[in-house]
Amino acid sequence: SPGGAQAWAAMDTVSLEHQIQSVQRHISFLKKEQVALLRDLHLEILRLQKRCSELTHDLEMREAQSHQQEEASRELESKCRALESQLAARAAANAELRREVAQREALVSALRCSLRSEERRFLEELRRRSHRATVL
Repeated sequence: SPGGAQAWAAMDTVSLEHQIQSVQRHISFLKKEQVALLRDLHLEILRLQKRCSELTHDLEMREAQSHQQEEASRELESKCRALESQLAARAAANAELRREVAQREALVSALRCSLRSEERRFLEELRRRSHRATVL
């Protein structure tokens, strides 16, 4: 019957409209979910970029500190070598001065012996002359 077909067509149209509305609601829901997901992903990307920048900065600072420490260490090693060199030079100079002092002490000792010997000969000569003068 034509009325029945129209009723079926009307019911199909209503059912189709309900399905279309349901699909549109699902699409709208999915779009909102997608927007929220994209926003969250964007925030996570920003957070990770910030963290990456912080870590890069920390690494650069540590590398700079490490470089400064290496430079300071090289400077200290250089100063230490210079001081060790000065110390060796002064030790050599001190050893030379000790040799000179020892030589001079030996010379002074020899001169004292010579002086005492001269003094004894002089005194003996003086006694002989004094004795001769007394005898005469």
